[in-house]
Amino acid sequence: MIIGRKIRNSANWRALKLVSNKNECVNCMVCTKKCPMSLDVNEMVQKENMENTECILCGSCVDNCSKKAIKFSF
Repeated sequence: MIIGRKIRNSANWRALKLVSNKNECVNCMVCTKKCPMSLDVNEMVQKENMENTECILCGSCVDNCSKKAIKFSF
């Protein structure tokens, strides 16, 4: 999966990814607490960079964000 993501990024292929908006985030930390990969999702939201090689795109952060600061996109 990591190799596939690197190939996708280098070739600029469209693919499912996470996007965030730090202005909508209220720093409740639920996204980080619910992440099954134990990633610091809140930090990723604050940097507005959701790209992480360990992220499995499970959508737990999207489902648990009450302010919809994290979304799926292509």
